[in-house]
Amino acid sequence: MKLPPLLEPIFQQWRIKQIWPDLPKGGVLVDLGCDEPPELINRAEKRFDQIIGIDTAVKPYQKGKVTVKQQILGHKINLPAQTADVVTMLAVLEHLTYPKTIIQEIFRILKPGGKVLITVPSRYNRPLLTLLAGLGLVRPEMIKQHQHYFTPIRLKQMLIQAGFKQIEVKYFEWGLNIKVKAIREADERS
Repeated sequence: MKLPPLLEPIFQQWRIKQIWPDLPKGGVLVDLGCDEPPELINRAEKRFDQIIGIDTAVKPYQKGKVTVKQQILGHKINLPAQTADVVTMLAVLEHLTYPKTIIQEIFRILKPGGKVLITVPSRYNRPLLTLLAGLGLVRPEMIKQHQHYFTPIRLKQMLIQAGFKQIEVKYFEWGLNIKVKAIREADERS
């Protein structure tokens, strides 16, 4: 088994630590871009009734209450409407060609009252990530795949346009990353 670059597991744990207090107990968790091994899923398995992980680079499997599916996150998330109580997407949105479309899809698959938790690198992080990739401390191929570096304003606009109401967007890790928490309220579309 090939070990990840030195800083990858540390950064992954920092992202999980940011969203962990916002994860409820029970219900259905959908982790978009779950990676392999699916660290958040493994850690949260006892916390939820059902967990679905989706990523382009995973082997699909079903084990107990965990289902991992292989899918490209393009225009559609292959899940029924109102499936999830929580959707997580940690360091994934910046890789997607159509981030606005995926935010709309997240709204669609969330149950009323459900929440989405997202982390992304901020625009201030680009030079540092490029340096770390050059040093081999993070996966260079992943940094090269970044199509977007978001601002809090842009993230909030996409969430509002998708239908989210209660939205919190804040920097963490000295402004290098952004955390988003948004709730899908019950409305006429639910």
